[in-house]
Amino acid sequence: MQPFKNPIIQPSYAPNHNYDPLNLSTNNGDLPKPTNNNATLDWPLPSGSLAATYKRAAVASDHGLCSEIGRDVLLAGGNAVDAMISSLLCIGVVNPQSSGLGGGFLMTLYNATTQRCQSIDAREMAPRKSTSNMFVNNRNDSHTGWRSIATPAELHGFWTIFTKFGSSKISWKELFQPAIKLARNGFPVSSNLAQTFEKTETDIMADDNMKKAFTDPRTGRVYEEGDIIKRISLADTLEELANATDPVKLFYQGGMAQTIAAEFQERGGLITLEDLSNYKTIVYDTPLESDALPGDYVMCGPPPPSSFAVTQAIIGVMAQFYNPTKKPGNLDDPEVYHRLIEAQKFAYSMRTKLGDVNFVKEAQKLSKNMTTIDWLQGIANRIPSTAQSMKYYSLDETSVVEDHGTSHIAILDREGNAVSTTSTINQLLGSKRISPTLGILWNDQMDDFSTPGQANEFGFAPSEANFIQPGKRPLSSMSPTIVYNKNDGSVKMVVGAS
Repeated sequence: MQPFKNPIIQPSYAPNHNYDPLNLSTNNGDLPKPTNNNATLDWPLPSGSLAATYKRAAVASDHGLCSEIGRDVLLAGGNAVDAMISSLLCIGVVNPQSSGLGGGFLMTLYNATTQRCQSIDAREMAPRKSTSNMFVNNRNDSHTGWRSIATPAELHGFWTIFTKFGSSKISWKELFQPAIKLARNGFPVSSNLAQTFEKTETDIMADDNMKKAFTDPRTGRVYEEGDIIKRISLADTLEELANATDPVKLFYQGGMAQTIAAEFQERGGLITLEDLSNYKTIVYDTPLESDALPGDYVMCGPPPPSSFAVTQAIIGVMAQFYNPTKKPGNLDDPEVYHRLIEAQKFAYSMRTKLGDVNFVKEAQKLSKNMTTIDWLQGIANRIPSTAQSMKYYSLDETSVVEDHGTSHIAILDREGNAVSTTSTINQLLGSKRISPTLGILWNDQMDDFSTPGQANEFGFAPSEANFIQPGKRPLSSMSPTIVYNKNDGSVKMVVGAS
């Protein structure tokens, strides 16, 4: 990836806000084949969020402060990867309900120089003491408390992509400064965070460290919308990581690792120093790709434990019915939605066979097969005119655990590089446990695994492909996706969801 040659980014309209950008200074199936191939869908414009047009680059996150921090990184000469790190560090401070150093992320990267995609798996990992049946008799432990926490991955992922894909124009220390300032000086509680505090107040009050972190000392109640909250311990942790010459060694082997391991041992958690030191981010130079879209477009995304294979399959099946080069079809036609729902049923039935490709070898083959035109056409051929029983879509009536809260960031830089990253600590406020020393809110990612004998709400058995194994990464719905033109290399879309 090439750094900016002339990093000037200007929106085509004047933003209506009074925000003073944060200084980056270190000082501060069997049925007939699909018909209607000549139709396309004339979708309306999106609604529900602000839209803007930019001339050279864009950053989209789920918090305005963090989007502007990413923008400032681009203005200072950084690339999409640099901007993503700084933006996501910010999200971990201001949106602790969904992201942070106690969690992990999946990322898809498009390199404009090579015109190829790569994917990064910085997903949390099951500790070596974990077993497949550890939550059989106590499901509660999988989503609340110290036993629910999987080995954190975000910091390792950040350092990996910074050293491998960063622009070298912005230092590691500089990327941390905006998040440190927000954590130390305080930030207003958003409506979403306030709603989370209200929903989880009982859990917060049940743990002394959570109570100290997220309740207003003036009222003794959880913070409300508009209140200023500071995260001093987290600011200290971020500052120490920012100043470290080898932050991975510090967090996963050195002083911080010792602190983390000791806290887990004292509180009955599973994570040990060995778990931390053994964690590795995985970079896939050849991710999943699908050219099922009409025209010259290619979709790319991570292999399992991501569910990109499922996401692209739904789109690919629908592409067998609709051709954008012809007259638009009628979006009010119920058949459009029937086909979409049926495509989702078929694609989702495959998800029960997916799991960490480093443990479930069949998942690698299946996920690749799901990107082929033959597979997509075969599914399109099986879509009936009416809904069928579940057995029609899959003889394997098993289920996987549903995902919860996440945070997504999409970035396109001036050179045409793109980053799509989804980060998570799983449920709102993760495990509802926070490090008393480091201020890191921990994930409850062990709940994303399936448990033997634990059927879902529809009575379907759990998916064996997603059972807990030491070192395994749980299946996720996260599908960070990039669409690019295979002829000219231009990026068409950077997308994900949270």
